[in-house]
Amino acid sequence: MKARYLTYFSYIGTKFRSSEKIWLKNGKNYPDPESIQGLMEIGLLKLRPLNYPNLTLSSRTDGGVHALNSSAHFDLERYGTNVYDPEYISNELNKFFYKIETSIYVKKCLRVSDEFSARFNAVSRTYLYRLAVLKPNIVLPESSIIASYLPIEEWKRCHFIRVPGFDIEKFKEGAKYLVGYHDFTTFMKFNKLTTHKQNRRFLQSFDVKPGRPLITSYSCTQDSVFDYWDIEIKGRSFVHNQIRRMVGTLISVAIGKIPPEEIKVMLQVPSKHSWHTFIQNCPPDGLYLCNVEYNPEDLVYQKENIVQQPNTESDSDEK
Repeated sequence: MKARYLTYFSYIGTKFRSSEKIWLKNGKNYPDPESIQGLMEIGLLKLRPLNYPNLTLSSRTDGGVHALNSSAHFDLERYGTNVYDPEYISNELNKFFYKIETSIYVKKCLRVSDEFSARFNAVSRTYLYRLAVLKPNIVLPESSIIASYLPIEEWKRCHFIRVPGFDIEKFKEGAKYLVGYHDFTTFMKFNKLTTHKQNRRFLQSFDVKPGRPLITSYSCTQDSVFDYWDIEIKGRSFVHNQIRRMVGTLISVAIGKIPPEEIKVMLQVPSKHSWHTFIQNCPPDGLYLCNVEYNPEDLVYQKENIVQQPNTESDSDEK
C-alpha cells in the first residue's frame, strides 16, 4: 500500500549545494548527497520502500541558506495493507543523519491525503534575514578585516557589514514600499529559464526589529562591536533571489546610495534594467526559512478504514 507523508525539518545549509537536486536527463530517481532533497531521499531508501521516494520540497533554497522549519512531502509504498508509522519514519531519518554527521534534523512527520502538495498547499512562507552592522561609534583600523571581530558562533550564520553612515530608519522607510502586491521582476535573479515567468507576488509583511548575536556564556562577556537586526519577511511565494536582493537594495538605501522612493520606481518599472548594478546581492549566510504554513484542514487525513500495522525490523538496515 502506498501512503503520502508530510515532514517538517530543519537544516544548516552551509555545506550543501542547494536544497534541490540537479535534474538529470535520464530521470529523477537517483541519489544526490550534495543537496537536502537528495540526502533525504537516500535516508528514506533505508526504509526499503517498494518505490523510489521522490521528495517534493515546499520551498527551494540556494546553497548556504538555512531552514528552521521547512517542509516536504513524499510517498512510501509497502507490501499488503501495511503503511509506515510517521514517528518511525522521523526516528529512522534522524538516526541516518546523525550517523553520517550531516546538519539535517527531522522535527516531525505526518500522514496526509494522496492529493496533498507540500509546495502548492502552502499558504505562506516566512523568512528571516540576519544582518549585523558595525556600530557607528566604533573605529577600526583601516588595515583590519571585519572577520577579526566576528563571534565564532556566527560563522556562516549572519551577514556582517562595515559601511559608513548606516541609517536603519531609512532602511525601514524603503521596506514599506515592498509590502503588498507587486511585480518583483527587478528583484529576481535573471536567467534564460525565468525570463518569461510571471513575477507578481503578494508580500504580506516586512518587519525590521533589533536582533541579538548567537552567543555562549563566554562570548556574552565580550563587548559587541555590531548592531544586530532581524528582518522578517512573509509571503505566499517569492521569485528567485528576491529576499537577498531586496535586503541588498535596502542596505544601499540605508547608506544613502539611493533614496527610499527609488524602491517604488523599481517596482513600478519591473525590469532588469531597473536594477542598479552597484547594489550588492546579500550572501546566503544570513537567510533562514523560518516557517511554512498550511490550512489545518489540509493536514487532516481520513483513514478510510485502513489499519496501520506495526513496523518490523526488516524495515530498516540500521537495526
